[in-house]
Amino acid sequence: LTGKEIEKLSLEELKKIFKKIKIFARVEPKHKLLITKLWQKEGEVVAMTGDGINDVPALKQAHVGVALGSGTQVAKEVADLILLDDSFSTIVAAVEEGRKILENIRKIIGFLMTSCFAEIILIGSSFIFKKPLPILWMQILWINLIEDGPLSLSLAFENEKEGLMEKKPEPLTKPLLTKELKFLIFVIGIILNLILLSLFFYLLDVKKYALDRVRTIMFVGLAIDSLFFIFAFRSLRKNFWEINLFSNKFLNISWILSWFLLLLPIYLPPLQKIFHTCALTLSDWTILLGIGFISFALIEISKLLFKIKSKT
Repeated sequence: LTGKEIEKLSLEELKKIFKKIKIFARVEPKHKLLITKLWQKEGEVVAMTGDGINDVPALKQAHVGVALGSGTQVAKEVADLILLDDSFSTIVAAVEEGRKILENIRKIIGFLMTSCFAEIILIGSSFIFKKPLPILWMQILWINLIEDGPLSLSLAFENEKEGLMEKKPEPLTKPLLTKELKFLIFVIGIILNLILLSLFFYLLDVKKYALDRVRTIMFVGLAIDSLFFIFAFRSLRKNFWEINLFSNKFLNISWILSWFLLLLPIYLPPLQKIFHTCALTLSDWTILLGIGFISFALIEISKLLFKIKSKT
């Protein structure tokens, strides 16, 4: 559709046919602005490329204004992106990088919220049932900052690009926390916490373990959950066995370091006094590693079900 043909159409007529048009040619600045607004009203994310002063209104109106590096200074100033090499293929690379960043943000949020949700339920339940705190504040800080901190940061280095550009564009109304992510955070979190909470009551009331030993087990249980399901959160689209385990060296280093740092408050006498912990037995570790494996398996099974559902 050319600019002259657009001039002959009323706004209502243009609204009826503009979705069918593949190419708008020889259009004036006001036409570019009008076309941009029409697509935006349909809820689409609009990118506009341009290089001259006449492109400025549409560049500013679009969600993403893309100016050419060889274009005018005015166009560059109002644009969100500048193509220094004047190559449109760079836009594709930028979109791919943006999608990767968005996925990594979701992974980090999901990982951290699942861990924090576990702590909230565990501590809240102890108040409700008038029991001693299952975990102390310094232990929570150790888990959140020392254990989960490096692991969550390492997810930012995930470079999962396979199949990324085959996804449909997400609507503007799609929240950062998707339905699948909410399910993993809340449903899986509740199941895991019921397991930990049951273990807490059992060890305290039935086995009559010393409070410091019970708290040490809860402390390690929460930390081990994170150390297990960090690998499940490496991809929200693929299962564990479909991912290259050695593709993120930062995560692997952080994971080994986190295991080492977890053992310090448990077996180092000076830190045992500060954190009110004690050395754990082999049977304690067997139970805790089993809980970690369950948390990992639950997330992987959920992802597999999501994949099956998306194909039907």
